[in-house]
Amino acid sequence: MLDSGNGGDILFRQAEPSDEETVRRWLSAPHVTRWTHRIFSTISGALDGGSSDPASTLYILEFAGGEIGCAHVYSAYGDPNWTAIPDVTAQTRAVDFLIGETDFLNRQIGQAMLRSLAGKIFKETDADRIVACPHPDNWPAVIALKRAGFREKGRHPIPTMNAMYLTVARQTFKG
Repeated sequence: MLDSGNGGDILFRQAEPSDEETVRRWLSAPHVTRWTHRIFSTISGALDGGSSDPASTLYILEFAGGEIGCAHVYSAYGDPNWTAIPDVTAQTRAVDFLIGETDFLNRQIGQAMLRSLAGKIFKETDADRIVACPHPDNWPAVIALKRAGFREKGRHPIPTMNAMYLTVARQTFKG
């Protein structure tokens, strides 16, 4: 098991065009498609370079010498999926994430990755908070977010999203 308090072995690198095939394979994996409701659009859009958001970055997660997943960080402010959330500001970042390689599931890597990613976001940007909205039945993602310091704020206010709303603020993040 990975020590969930130590994200030192987790590396993030910006996705490159050569990563497209791998990311698309992850997006179509059964353990990913089971829970996605909007990850496809944000990660695919980032992969295609279709985002006009200057804060949008698709990271490849590297662990144990290999690429095992990805995380998309983008501005929540102005995104139609986040306009119904009252505490979203111009400095709020949203994250969509996945572990694509099944050999790395259920090993506490998700929570370590999220803790490390939140630390990176708060260190390298002016973000005031980070928001995420996993499917409510995706307990591995919800638990990973909570153990990484995110607080549950309830259901996403857009019913068609069928998602929970979790957030972590810069002031409360314990990295």
